Amino acid sequence: MLKIQSIKILDSHKILCVFNTGETRILDITLSLDLNNLFVKKLINQEVFKKAKLGQFGEIFWEEIGEIQELDGTISSCDYDISPEFVFYNSIKA
Repeated sequence: MLKIQSIKILDSHKILCVFNTGETRILDITLSLDLNNLFVKKLINQEVFKKAKLGQFGEIFWEEIGEIQELDGTISSCDYDISPEFVFYNSIKA
């Protein structure tokens, strides 16, 4: 199972990722994510972007920048995450 073991936030919306395969890659969110997406637009803010964390399944996530509609119609905050597979295949070797 592919997992990110560590991350380092770089300038210009890039994240250095070390995978459990031993490979190090750089993800540039401005090249790999849809910049028209409501939640991705929040990541363009460098202060929000810098709050990226590594999840227990090797994913990158940002706390409570997403939204989900509950069954009763209310809107709740949720985390926004990027899977390790997405990061691996949409990044470049470091």
